[in-house]
Amino acid sequence: MKFIRYNLIALLSVFVSRSLIIPMDHFNSDIGNNLWLPMGAVLLAYLLFGFRVFPGLLAGYLLAEVFIEGGTANIEQSEVISRMVNTLAPLVVVLLMQKLNFSDFIKNQKLNYWHLMPLIVVASVATTLIKTALLYAPEQYSAGKVYFQSYVQGDIIGAFVFIVIVFFMTKSALIQHKII
Repeated sequence: MKFIRYNLIALLSVFVSRSLIIPMDHFNSDIGNNLWLPMGAVLLAYLLFGFRVFPGLLAGYLLAEVFIEGGTANIEQSEVISRMVNTLAPLVVVLLMQKLNFSDFIKNQKLNYWHLMPLIVVASVATTLIKTALLYAPEQYSAGKVYFQSYVQGDIIGAFVFIVIVFFMTKSALIQHKII
């Protein structure tokens, strides 16, 4: 039952966070959204619920794309790959950082706030590097550097803002469940 509940929470957090930033999407795909809130939703879901929320996160991204594009017919293969990377790369970063003992994100059953910022930065850079290599080669896009910088910046700012807002809005519930 927890598996379904956690995946629904993950799905909704990505779907809502992606939907909220639609007005900030740039008409030119070389330039990223300056406030990519879904990065925070993905990282926080992995930290709170573990890797088992991968299906919910990916479904949230894909449903958001269907909603934004007005149906499945308008979604390109590159968008599906991009959303897969947005979901998988942060998971790999969390697992690697934990495996290499770079960080204890949860210590004594509480989130370790001091370790969130390095996680956000590393996950944002890794996600953008992978997408750049797979989808946005410099010969395809004239603004390769602008793309990388704007996407990393949007991921970092968006993740930080999302996590701060969630903690501010749900602090009492997180304390009650001994998460923070």
